[in-house]
Amino acid sequence: MKNIFLGFLILLLAYQSRSQDINSSQFYSIPSNINPAFTGFINNDYYVAASYKNQWSSVSDPYQTVGATAQLSLLKNKRPSSIIGTGLDIVHDRAGATHFNTTSLSLSFSYLQVLDKKYNHILGFGIQNGLNLRKFDLSKATFGNQFNGYDGFDPNINPLENGLNTKQVDYNLAIGTVYSYAPKAHTNLYVGFSAFNLIRPNVSFYDGQENRLYRRFAAMLGGEVVLKGTWSMLPSALFQKQGPNMEIMFGTFARYGVMGNRSERFAVNFGLWYRYMDAIIPALKMEYKGLNITVNYDINVSKLTKVSRFNGTGEISFSYTGLLFKEHKKPIKPIFCPSMAF
Repeated sequence: MKNIFLGFLILLLAYQSRSQDINSSQFYSIPSNINPAFTGFINNDYYVAASYKNQWSSVSDPYQTVGATAQLSLLKNKRPSSIIGTGLDIVHDRAGATHFNTTSLSLSFSYLQVLDKKYNHILGFGIQNGLNLRKFDLSKATFGNQFNGYDGFDPNINPLENGLNTKQVDYNLAIGTVYSYAPKAHTNLYVGFSAFNLIRPNVSFYDGQENRLYRRFAAMLGGEVVLKGTWSMLPSALFQKQGPNMEIMFGTFARYGVMGNRSERFAVNFGLWYRYMDAIIPALKMEYKGLNITVNYDINVSKLTKVSRFNGTGEISFSYTGLLFKEHKKPIKPIFCPSMAF
C-alpha cells in the first residue's frame, strides 16, 4: 500500500509541474537564469560559474541538475558610463525513472547605462535566446495497459502510444530589465523584472498535439547594507509565476569579512531562506579573492514530508570573477554592481 501511495504522489507531482522551467534555490549563483539583464553586470571583466543540484533522492530516482555560465562585461574601457554584457548559459537536467533529460543552451546580451555623474544609478536591459532539447528513455517507461493484472507491469506488452516521440527541440526567448543603486562597495539595492518563454514553444512529445510551455514571469529584489565593522546583510527575495504555479522565496546572507593587513583577505556568509509552503533553506558561502563557493540544503516542510522525511534538495556552486583589461585595475570611477554571487 505504501508503494502505491508513493507512486501516486510522484505522478501527482509530475502532473502539477508539467510545462515548468528548471528551478534552483541558488537563484543568485547564475542570476542570468532569472533575468538576462544581469548578464555581465559585474564589478570585474568576466564571470564563470558552475552549479549542481540533487533533488528528491529520498522519494524517487534523484532529479539532478547541472548548470554553467561564462560571461563578459565589455566597453568599460571605451565608455565608462556604459556596459555591454554577453554570456553563454548551459543547463542540463535529468528527472525521474525514465531519465527525462532537458538540455538548454542560451546566449544572452545586456546593455547597462549609468544614469548619473556619481555612477550610483544604473538601468539595464537584457535579452536571451535559447535552444532546448528534451528527451526520455521509452524503455524505462510503463503505461496503464502494460499492467498484467496480478504481479506488475510487463514491458513486452505494446503500450499503443501512437505518434509518441522521444525527442524534441524548441527555441525560446526571454527579456528582462534591472535597476541598481550602488553608491559604494557593500552598499547597494537592485530590483529586476523578467519574462521567459515569450513565444510559448510546444513541448508535446505527441504528433499533432499541443502542450504549450507557460510563460514565466519573475521579479527579484535585493541588496547589501553594512551593519558594523566588516559585518553586512545581503537580503533578497524572488517571486516567480508560471501558469498555475507560483514561487515566493526570501531570505538573507549575513556576511563577515576577515581582515588582514588592513584589507579583506576572505569572507564567510551565513544564509537562511524560506520558500513559501515548501522548504527552509540554510546556506553557507565562502569568498576568497574572486572565488566563491556556496552550499545549501532544502529542508522540505511541505505535505511531501510524509515520504520525504524532511529531505529535499542539496546544491553546490562555484564561481570566479576576474579582470582581463589593464585599464580596469585602477579605474578612475568604479561602477559598483549588485551584491549577489559576484
